[in-house]
Amino acid sequence: MKKFILSILFLLTATCGLNAQGYYLGQVITNPDGSKGVVFYLNDEGTDGWMVALHDASIYCPWGPHGSIDGLSNLPVTNSDYLASVFLDLDGYEHTQSIRTYCESIGYSGSYAAGVVDFANGWYLPSAGQLKWLYINAIFYEPALQSAGGEVLGLNPYWSSSVQTDEKAWGVHFGAPYPEENWAWNGHFRTADRTSFYDNNGRSNAVRAIRNLDFSPTPIIGLLQTPDVICDEGPIDLVLPNLHNADSYGWEIAPDRTFAEAIVYNGQSLDTTYNGWYLRLWATNEEGTSHSNAVPIAVYTTTESHTYLTNCDPYLWNDSTYTQSGVYQRIFTNAHGCDSVATLHLTIGSDYPISDIEGPEYIYYNTSGFYTYSIDSVPDAYGYEWHIDNDWPLSYSSDATQCTVDIYSKGQATLTVRIYNRCGYTERSLLIHHDLEPGFKVFPNPTDGKFKIHLYGMEGRTSIEIFNPLGELIDRFEVESVLHGYTFPCSLTGKAAGVYTISVTNDYLHYHQKLIKDFPGDYGTFY
Repeated sequence: MKKFILSILFLLTATCGLNAQGYYLGQVITNPDGSKGVVFYLNDEGTDGWMVALHDASIYCPWGPHGSIDGLSNLPVTNSDYLASVFLDLDGYEHTQSIRTYCESIGYSGSYAAGVVDFANGWYLPSAGQLKWLYINAIFYEPALQSAGGEVLGLNPYWSSSVQTDEKAWGVHFGAPYPEENWAWNGHFRTADRTSFYDNNGRSNAVRAIRNLDFSPTPIIGLLQTPDVICDEGPIDLVLPNLHNADSYGWEIAPDRTFAEAIVYNGQSLDTTYNGWYLRLWATNEEGTSHSNAVPIAVYTTTESHTYLTNCDPYLWNDSTYTQSGVYQRIFTNAHGCDSVATLHLTIGSDYPISDIEGPEYIYYNTSGFYTYSIDSVPDAYGYEWHIDNDWPLSYSSDATQCTVDIYSKGQATLTVRIYNRCGYTERSLLIHHDLEPGFKVFPNPTDGKFKIHLYGMEGRTSIEIFNPLGELIDRFEVESVLHGYTFPCSLTGKAAGVYTISVTNDYLHYHQKLIKDFPGDYGTFY
């Protein structure tokens, strides 16, 4: 009886197996990508079908992780419809795509059944219904597998891409792929734990990929890789995956994986508003549109940090030793892959910005009294200590930034202030002079008419008088002189030769000096 049934099946196949495209069961096909397959199924019209790969993708590979998968429904059965629903499940390509998208979304890095097939080139894990036809028609393609150098499915259990529950997936054991009754087929259909590569009987589950004869009616898109992080803002660095059977394609982004609010992406700059959005690729042909897996978009800002530090000793920061106060920067790559700018505001020891001592340095003849000296306030100073190295009386308070010196005699002295902080102290000094008598000089002397007067040691309004050789006042004027010196020009041009007298008077002195005019008239340039 068995032999008769097999003969009838063979005759039907031989008569109807050919189609308009020349496909027949057991035909060995070489695909454009160089891979080979054997035809194991043709539809009733003979217009399309499926081929099976020559070799197992892996015999030690679990189906994948637990958990429900978007786009992939469970296929439970009951006693009344035993296996009927799974026979009608022919969406292996969509199942494989959903499984791969899910594994990528949860960061699953292990090897799994739907992940090891060459999905980018059109190979995918068969659904339960497709695995059924692979089982039933084994008699027609097994010899062709062997003749093409492939491996027969033999006695191995094989995974499908269909699931029964979140923990179990459907599979078939190819123990006797020539069913005469329903019980023979049903006896070889089973479920297995999705995270194990063993079936319920402890036998290794394998993966045998299949492929559409027309290389999928809709476009096939390879797996998208997660794009690089965008720092601050910028376009996404797009990498186009393998595309097959596509007439056109494009990119789109959306705030969630549903892409219900998708936005066309054509290279526009994205800022941190789009952090956590998703990117995917679409491709279309006359049969329809396919979408790639969705990958997250990451946009982060450049971060900045500031550290304020006071240290008594040289400071080690990022493998560099700093011995002077200052502001230092380093640029690092943060955890998101963007620049991170770290700024160190460092004060070393007592190296605070300390001002010079302010106060009179030159005290002139016939002047004396109490003089005030001070510095600017120093941050974090513990106190101030003033000292002078002669017998001029000095008074100050330890918490004050100024002192008073009673300068009552001629001489000079060094005034010093010591500023204390937690690291020690820093000093500033000022040399004070009280030994300069006021006076003035006239030059050149003799002169041809033009000359200069230089006053020194005088401060304030000073009266200048010029007398001719007969003692007559011929000129009188006033100037504002300063202690450190004041020079101004004068002239006797047109005056007779002779000895003139220059008289200088102010609060410091009354003094006169002779000036000789040699020649009448002008000559040379006065400077």
